[in-house]
Amino acid sequence: MTMTTADLGVATAVADTHDTDTKQVSKASMYLLALVIIGAAAALVATFGFGGIILWGVGMTWIILTFLVIMTAGG
Repeated sequence: MTMTTADLGVATAVADTHDTDTKQVSKASMYLLALVIIGAAAALVATFGFGGIILWGVGMTWIILTFLVIMTAGG
């Protein structure tokens, strides 16, 4: 009788490729990122009026779509 993966256990058939270390993003870098995003929105509003809000929204939409494509491209 042959041994199947269920008999051997999945640990022998699948390599452990997960990183066990949890990497934290610092608070300072997140505050800096939020400041840059709010600053960009404020600069667009100051330059183009309320049309700057539309430009900022369109730009952020493209950035979010880019991140979604990058995150799902790896397989």
